[in-house]
Amino acid sequence: MGRKIRLAMLMGACIVVFGGMIASAAERSNQSAVGTWKLDVAKSSYGNMAAPSFEQLVITSDDVDAYKWSMVGTEGHGHTYASSYDGPIDGKDHPIKSSEAATMIAYTRTASGSVRWVVKDNAGTTVETATRSLSPDGKTMTIKGTATFSGGANFVSVFDKVK
Repeated sequence: MGRKIRLAMLMGACIVVFGGMIASAAERSNQSAVGTWKLDVAKSSYGNMAAPSFEQLVITSDDVDAYKWSMVGTEGHGHTYASSYDGPIDGKDHPIKSSEAATMIAYTRTASGSVRWVVKDNAGTTVETATRSLSPDGKTMTIKGTATFSGGANFVSVFDKVK
């Protein structure tokens, strides 16, 4: 009888611990990035790549299993670009609309609620990997990644929420 009670107590403790972990992960993943974000060039770094002089990212959907955003930007020498995505977060390649060379992107979501992605060009070659995270107050978005184009470099893009 004592062994059954200990086993029941152990199972109960496991349920409490795992339930707390699931609730904690759910709480973290509820932090949405929906809004308008402006690149803070001074806080960002791009290694040997040319830094953009402007980027604005508008995220209109940031669900657990779906993502929708559009971005416009200007490179340091004045070239403008635009891209957008509207699709699932499922780890599979999906089309990305872009004025640049990238054509496919695959998103996954981490247990902490961050979003990871892999961007591929027309040939299926990976050209960027990155992870997006939000500050605890939800006012700063940080994207850390590696780009393989333009000689390749690690980069950090810091965005401030403007609305």
